[in-house]
Amino acid sequence: MNEKDKPVKFDATIKNYSDRTKDNLVVSLFINGERLAQQSLNLNPGESKIANLESSAKTFGYNEALVEIEEDDLLEDNKKYTSFFIPEKIPVLILADNLNDTKLIEAALKSVSDQGYFELTVKKVEQISGTQLNSYQVIIIISSNFVNAREKVNQFLSSGKGVIIFPSSETNPTGFNNSLSAIGIASAGSFVKTERGQSIQFNEIDFNHPVFENIFIDEKKKQVESPDFYSFYKINPAGKGKRIISLEDESSFLSQYSVTGGKILLFSSSPVFTWSDFPIKSIFAPLITKSVMYLSSKNIGDENYLAGEMINVNVSERTLPQIKVIRPDNREDFINMDENLKTDFVSYGSTFTSGNYKFFSGEKLLTLSSVNTDPAESATEYLSESEFDEYLEKINFNGRHIRIDKNDNPGQMILQARFGSELWRYFVLIAILLALVEMTIARNAKKEIDGMTS
Repeated sequence: MNEKDKPVKFDATIKNYSDRTKDNLVVSLFINGERLAQQSLNLNPGESKIANLESSAKTFGYNEALVEIEEDDLLEDNKKYTSFFIPEKIPVLILADNLNDTKLIEAALKSVSDQGYFELTVKKVEQISGTQLNSYQVIIIISSNFVNAREKVNQFLSSGKGVIIFPSSETNPTGFNNSLSAIGIASAGSFVKTERGQSIQFNEIDFNHPVFENIFIDEKKKQVESPDFYSFYKINPAGKGKRIISLEDESSFLSQYSVTGGKILLFSSSPVFTWSDFPIKSIFAPLITKSVMYLSSKNIGDENYLAGEMINVNVSERTLPQIKVIRPDNREDFINMDENLKTDFVSYGSTFTSGNYKFFSGEKLLTLSSVNTDPAESATEYLSESEFDEYLEKINFNGRHIRIDKNDNPGQMILQARFGSELWRYFVLIAILLALVEMTIARNAKKEIDGMTS
């Protein structure tokens, strides 16, 4: 989750594949071509260490990042490319059964963020069928029955975006369970309403989750005043998701699910005062805000493509039937879309150069994809001849193989293996030998004839 003028953290694993110790190896972080951080490492032969690099992000939109080590014997693996996205505005669609349920969520988003950072649109759930969802980054659903909206919600998730779900203030356990199942996450289970004067509170909190990033002034003293919950659904992610905040009965108050390329944050209690005092606790506004920001961030850096692999590109926000690709070497490719297929994804395979590939619709940058060399190519250890022969035998290799010594000419050896050896030299040698034999025979024959005549 990245914000402008806030720290962006990178962890880069550096391994010494050589048989020599490397002292004071400089690891540098570049963002948009500018060196912004560096760290020195000492590495023994075969040792790995993680370089922790951090810098503030200065630019909205897509940012290109590069971690680089100083030059060594193998230059091709000295750079690791990635990218991240910082939204300037986050368009949010709030859908609710009862529009009164949205008031506290709206207030939280407007109070914590900079003015106008969130562009809020509020509608009834049944209006989703006539709503163009591509223009939104996050959808907040406050509903106990949105089964009829499942197709558009699933389509929204498949484009890599995020959804936040709260039950509405109107209890409907069957409808809520069916709605969650319809989008592929764990059902809510039973509805719980505590006895009068009783409540349930937070139990465990995963403070390492990104929704808690930069919330606390002192990161070493992370404490949250727990709300009192009077009504909630007893949710158990059951392996389909992970708990972020659990309640005292071991059920999950806040859980995360990954579905068809998108993310879902599920709250078990409605954001209204009749269900809890959560909306007046100090954690409410920052947690809602961070949840929206987390889901709006495009985690393009998480996709680790290797050189030569096919890139799967989300082009759902295109405005033209042609996609322009700018490669790391600044060459351009074009992908013509078949509008009859109605697909939001295209595949691109000309990825033989490491770096960041940019995909445009007209002048609009749709996304960046980072391509890197395969780490396996950095390993310089090699098998002995006997180990290689054993490997060929193990895989039942029935072909012919030749060994090329480091002093041999690879091109010549390959041509020789492909076309065979040139025989003309051998024929010339045979011809010379035959000529010598013929001359010897002729000389001896002449001597015999001279002897007979004398």
